[in-house]
Amino acid sequence: MISLTRNDYEPDICFFSAEKMAAFEEDQLFFPAPDLIVEILSPKTERLDRGIKKDDYAAHGVREYWIVDPLRQRVEQFFLLSPEDKVYFQPYVFVVGEDMESRVIPGFHIPVRAIFDEVANLEALKTLV
Repeated sequence: MISLTRNDYEPDICFFSAEKMAAFEEDQLFFPAPDLIVEILSPKTERLDRGIKKDDYAAHGVREYWIVDPLRQRVEQFFLLSPEDKVYFQPYVFVVGEDMESRVIPGFHIPVRAIFDEVANLEALKTLV
């Protein structure tokens, strides 16, 4: 659970830099804004993921935000241009057949197909591990 000023959230996936993780305590229940958040859309969550969550994440310095759309099989990658920014730059949209690269996790790139296809996912995992 991440705790922000306006709301607390439980992102589908999040990544914290080593510097942020060094400040964590053993029994900590609530965490600060991570460096990367991934939300997977569903009909019930789309409005929140594209609205208040996106705004809160940007306002609290989440440097990169991915919205994964399983129906359209695409990923929208939002990012802050600088640490002072409080609004995300226009997103890049990646589709099956393209590779995407994280801006906050050095060296992490993944074929978009691997997000939606089990066989491609296993192949991508082999290269990451």
